[in-house]
Amino acid sequence: MPYERQFWADRLVNPETGETIQEGTRYTARRMNHIEEGIKGINDIVIKMENRILYLHAKITTEDRTAGNSGIFVDLFDGIQDAVISLDKTRTTIQSISGPNVTVASVAGFAVGQEVTLASVNNQEERIITAINATTQVITLNAAPTATYSSNAILARSTVEIDTAAKRMRRGTIDTYSVKIAVT
Repeated sequence: MPYERQFWADRLVNPETGETIQEGTRYTARRMNHIEEGIKGINDIVIKMENRILYLHAKITTEDRTAGNSGIFVDLFDGIQDAVISLDKTRTTIQSISGPNVTVASVAGFAVGQEVTLASVNNQEERIITAINATTQVITLNAAPTATYSSNAILARSTVEIDTAAKRMRRGTIDTYSVKIAVT
């Protein structure tokens, strides 16, 4: 429902006689709550616009990273899981790196052929997983990383975090997005 403007009138008093010329609009809880609802409505619109901007940012950034999906990215980051496309939030911490072999805290959720991002505060690079050894927790990449990554760095399918309570997507310092297509 659109916000309906209310008109307010000043209380006017004759300074010489003290007589009330115009009563003026009274301050009531109903009127103040009407203002509060208007402010809340504007805030809701701003949040929707912020989410739309983040959606467009994600769409632009993922256009060439969604193979076989023609660059379509429909997650609106509103906390509702899309039935067709969802953000792949698989991530783990890097323990050590030896050439293309990355020892990680967990290999759960990763698969051969996936594109992943190695990320730290200062560096990031993308690689493709060529092998996974669940026993040794080693993920083999198509090429050795060129940068140095400390033990608090991450290996992730996406460096995005979605705040479902605030219905917002948080962009980290690394703008890397990847998606997975769920077969329904």
